[in-house]
Amino acid sequence: MKRFSATLFLVLGAFGFGYASYAQFSGADPLILTVTPNYPRPFQSVTIVPESSVFDLSASSVTVSVNGEVVSRGSGAEPAYVTTGAAGTATTVTVTAVNGGQTYTKTVTLRPADVALVVEPVSSTHPLYEGGSLIASEGQVRLVAVPDLRTSGGGSIAAANLVYTWRNGEQILQAASGIGKSVLTATSPVRYRDARITVTVSNQDQSIVAESTVLIAPANPLIRVYRNDPLLGPLYGTALPRSVELTGTEETFRAVPYFFTGTPSVTWTVNNTTSDTDRDITVRSSGTGGGTALMRVFAGSGAESAETLFAIDFGRDEGFNFFGL
Repeated sequence: MKRFSATLFLVLGAFGFGYASYAQFSGADPLILTVTPNYPRPFQSVTIVPESSVFDLSASSVTVSVNGEVVSRGSGAEPAYVTTGAAGTATTVTVTAVNGGQTYTKTVTLRPADVALVVEPVSSTHPLYEGGSLIASEGQVRLVAVPDLRTSGGGSIAAANLVYTWRNGEQILQAASGIGKSVLTATSPVRYRDARITVTVSNQDQSIVAESTVLIAPANPLIRVYRNDPLLGPLYGTALPRSVELTGTEETFRAVPYFFTGTPSVTWTVNNTTSDTDRDITVRSSGTGGGTALMRVFAGSGAESAETLFAIDFGRDEGFNFFGL
């Protein structure tokens, strides 16, 4: 299992990012094109900037053509903006600069592709939890790359045939990279640290490339309390508020720790006296009085902990007693 470096947060979701690329050519190439982003997605705006260290672009006539159609004419290193087509569609951009009777031409072909990153943390929740679990400190995280790379004819390239390169920051995760390796399983960093994970996906001749990045950051763990009905079971739909009223003479409450690695220990206290260490606690009232009991539940695992406090109002007349059993 690979472990994230604790030197680099969520989203908890997945997003694609582009980075500037510098199209360097061998020899003393007089005309260079800077393309941003490096790996464009379908229907994305791409910026193309001509550069030269050989002649003065500001004194040159510059023409930009897209798929043979002129889209701009001017002078200098003005950026050209091109929108890519559907996945797999080739967009050919040609930049021509005329200076001192000399003509310089450079062509770049854009083949848009896409890849989504799905983040699947493994952390504690209740069994009927419908939300997405958040990342636990030093907990297991599964990242799944879902690519959309297509041939020039529009056909999808099978995910198992693509090359996946995983990086933590700038470090390539060699053992996790390779053909068909679309899943990365690793350990998240400690809380207050994060890791920037990038996957680059390409066909085997690297003529089609997509890239996506996600920031991994552990969430703060927490604990919530629910009524545990003797007939209906735990009522996970609504967590208890800060103050509740005891209905009847006995009730059972369940503590649910969220976003811990594994199952943390649970401790209940009633009016600052330790009462139970189970996930459920049953409280009973007796006598004829009334009052308020302060409940505290604490969950801890390693360096991670969370607690919640709530008050239970019971009875109406003096002399009423309250017990947490």
